[in-house]
Amino acid sequence: MQLNKTPLAWLLLSVFAVVIPHARHLSVWVILAVCLIITWRVQIFRGRWSIPKRWTKLILVSGSILGLKLLYHSLLGLEPMVALLITSMVLKLLEMYRQKDAMAVVLLCFFTTAAQFLFGQTALDFFYGLFCSLLLLATLVSLNRNGSRQTQNNLAVGLRLAIQCLPVMLFLFFFFPRIGSLWSVPLPQNTAKTGISNVISPGDISRLAQDGGKAFTATFNNTIPTNEQLYWRGLVMSEFDGRQWSLNRWSSASAGGIVKWQGQSIKGRAMDWYNRAQRESKPIEYQIILEPTQQQWLYALPLADLTLGASGTTRDFTTIYHTPIAKRLVYRVESTLSYKIEPQQLPSWFRQRNLSLPEGYNSKTVAMAQKWRAEGARPGQIIDRFLSMITRDYTYTLEAPLLARDSVDDFLWNTKAGYCEHYASAFVVFMRAAGIPARVVAGYQGGEKIEDFIQVSQADAHAWAEVWLEGEGWKRVDPTAAIAPERVRSGVRAVFDRSVRNPLSMEAYRHIDLLNRLRLQIDVFNYRWQTFVLNYNSDRQLSLVQKIFGAKNLWQMAFMVSSVIVLCVAIFVLLAYLKQRPNALAPEIKAIRRLEKKIAKLGLVRRPGETVSQFLTRAGHRLPRQAKSLQEILLNFEKVTYQNQPQHLTALKTQIEQFKAR
Repeated sequence: MQLNKTPLAWLLLSVFAVVIPHARHLSVWVILAVCLIITWRVQIFRGRWSIPKRWTKLILVSGSILGLKLLYHSLLGLEPMVALLITSMVLKLLEMYRQKDAMAVVLLCFFTTAAQFLFGQTALDFFYGLFCSLLLLATLVSLNRNGSRQTQNNLAVGLRLAIQCLPVMLFLFFFFPRIGSLWSVPLPQNTAKTGISNVISPGDISRLAQDGGKAFTATFNNTIPTNEQLYWRGLVMSEFDGRQWSLNRWSSASAGGIVKWQGQSIKGRAMDWYNRAQRESKPIEYQIILEPTQQQWLYALPLADLTLGASGTTRDFTTIYHTPIAKRLVYRVESTLSYKIEPQQLPSWFRQRNLSLPEGYNSKTVAMAQKWRAEGARPGQIIDRFLSMITRDYTYTLEAPLLARDSVDDFLWNTKAGYCEHYASAFVVFMRAAGIPARVVAGYQGGEKIEDFIQVSQADAHAWAEVWLEGEGWKRVDPTAAIAPERVRSGVRAVFDRSVRNPLSMEAYRHIDLLNRLRLQIDVFNYRWQTFVLNYNSDRQLSLVQKIFGAKNLWQMAFMVSSVIVLCVAIFVLLAYLKQRPNALAPEIKAIRRLEKKIAKLGLVRRPGETVSQFLTRAGHRLPRQAKSLQEILLNFEKVTYQNQPQHLTALKTQIEQFKAR
């Protein structure tokens, strides 16, 4: 059957709706192709364009595959495969003529809707996916009504079908064993990386801060530390080429660096550096929900101990994950804010690595540092003198001027204006030139307190320094705290009212009270969604089943859940049987049926559509000796049935029992 206007309109609306959330990762050429094909399908229905011939279809399919190959360089990957699915779905529209073809497109739309959760699992993604599912259900209803007069309330019928499925969906969510999700598939390596990268140049952190966007959220078990204590350590950079800071291979697991993995036993002297960390205060406990970054490093307050499997601690005491983080990651941390790391001595090779500087760069800075050291100043005095120097005539700004080849010289002695990475880089170079081991640390500082959790934004991205002092070990020194103490004490928003310049980020509109309150409510809702829905794991499920059913392990939980499922199915089957079973007959009808069986033994059968009166009258003609008895039976039957005189029912049953057909 050819499609009518109404089901075709529902179908095209559904196709367009399910493609919208994929626009964030599809190439613009794929989006244009989708729009073109939907327009072509509309023109076919209007009779303006014709259905493509076989050779045209061959060209379209071949061109699509070749185009995707050129766009993504390979069809083996998550993004190209989703693009291929969408392209196949819209191409099917061009050869769609009958109802069965439309059904195939609807099934592809359901797959496309499910595929959107590979790229995002926020509350907005869920509700939009639910909206697309309702549209598709309405489309199925419209397709099944194709050619009939019932064309209204398709969406209402689809909604009713969805509501009927809701109890089953909730039961499966809460009690079906958690075996991992489809969206645990890692994203391809060419996906854009977010957050702090493994290379920092002058201006990188300031540009990141202006882009905005959520980095992670943290929930503390007890009291939240002060803003000055919230240094979220990310990665340590020890390699400097004169302009850029980068990781060294000892901090990179992929390059064979030194890593102490979670659960790894420590034997001999191989991990002495890990044992030399001294924790001098009671640890604080908290949970972090980290947004996807496509990077390996994790963020935590120092000195961090993670309970996350497949995580590790590098030689620089940074925490890393075994693979790039392609989906939201939840992990619990214990951090000790008062500590000493390697306070006695450093291995000579490690010390030298944190003192090295490239030759031929920043000669003025190197000469000044060596002069201070030659004057007999101790490391602590050099640090204090440098911090005192930058508090005079220096500016803390998001829009620092471009720097020359000798970036540190140009910054310290010429421009004197920069963001945190400028000050951290200059400080570390100066310390190294003075013979003090130092390194740059990149991460986040502070965060925004929203209800009972801390939300850390890309605007909170920060860089600071660590220096090694004998007897104290690695000590954090933040030059920004000297030049702009409010940045550390109260956060970046206390220094820059509108630090985020990205118009697509709601943080850019913090100065508008209504939009800012809306942003906060959205952030709270997303956090609750992440905590109570997406983080509903097997442990929480087992805890819930234990409270409800008393199960103590996974096998008991599986047995309990299976029993409930079997019981629910049995109840459903029983209700369906009772609903389909014919209604019980009235007692007078049952009595007449017994009479019919007696008369049928003589070969006289009641005809289809024949009334009781007609049948008994005909039987009286065939059985003249019993005609009087049959008339009395008919009279009592009519009194019970039509005259509402139930007192004659007993007489009717007695007459039928005494009737002998002969």
